[in-house]
Amino acid sequence: MPLKKRKHVNKKKVYTINDARKIVLQIKKIEGLSKNSLDNYEKVFNDFDRFWGEETDISSLTTDDVRKFIDWQLNKKIQFMNQKTKKVKKIGVSVSTINTYLTYAKAIFSVLKNEGIVEENIFQHVKKVKEHQKKIDILTISEIKKILRTLKKDEIYSEFRMYVLIHVLLDSFGRIGEVLSLTWNDVDFEHHCITFTNTKNKKIRTIPITKKTIKLLQELKEENADFKSEYVFLTNHGKPLGQSAFRKHLKTIIERAGIKKRVHAHLFRHTASAMFIQQNGSVRVLQKILDHSDLSTTQRYAHVLDSTIREQHERFSPIHLLEEHKQRKVKRTKGGNQT
Repeated sequence: MPLKKRKHVNKKKVYTINDARKIVLQIKKIEGLSKNSLDNYEKVFNDFDRFWGEETDISSLTTDDVRKFIDWQLNKKIQFMNQKTKKVKKIGVSVSTINTYLTYAKAIFSVLKNEGIVEENIFQHVKKVKEHQKKIDILTISEIKKILRTLKKDEIYSEFRMYVLIHVLLDSFGRIGEVLSLTWNDVDFEHHCITFTNTKNKKIRTIPITKKTIKLLQELKEENADFKSEYVFLTNHGKPLGQSAFRKHLKTIIERAGIKKRVHAHLFRHTASAMFIQQNGSVRVLQKILDHSDLSTTQRYAHVLDSTIREQHERFSPIHLLEEHKQRKVKRTKGGNQT
């Protein structure tokens, strides 16, 4: 007599990488992540697809697969595959890029584990690739003054707007997206501070600014009164100034100033941070101002102390304390048993 087979067997559902993409992105959208963050999740999933295939059972992947994925990223991945304009394709991504990918991949598998789709986070214990610390480029005081002198702030509105914008970038240490999102409600003229609400990590951040910057903002507010817009930085037509328009105008100004260095919005943030440290500002305070979660990120600006270290060492070496105020010449004998 043949054995009776069960009609209903509880088979575990297979989730492909494509299924995982839909689930994770939906959850991250509900969490309110920025478009930039969502785009980064998409990029990581695109590489999962390229390396493992979108129909791969995501629960079948192991830590060994992760190591192979990292090796592919660093040494074998062909970049710009879909761009016909680039004849020479770059092989491999930078260490900083793969470390960013690892952060997002770890977050992806954390969601999948919480959802019961995978049993473990295969990226959880994978360490970031060691990266050689690069010296951060900054603007000098003379370069900043040269840029500001180039601006025709007394004649042209857009030039005055850029003059104010550069002051805000330097004074607030803000990211360009944060600064361009400012409304007049975010500016406290009485207490001399501004509040960033459109931040990278979604946390509201209030930063004090100087009297000079407050005065310039007040002047800009009067200049823009006819537009009746809530935004601080506006185009010639009263629309909120976008990042692409800012970059285009900045490029024109830098060329006019004759500065050969690559100047971009984030360079003002780097410059402000370096000058803060150079004037003996606290690294911990700077970390709060910059909204860095990791102190090591803030400590990258320590390289600006190279000249300061030499000067301070010359003045305050402990060897100076060992010297007598009135040194006496000592006649040394050459006798005895010591050599």
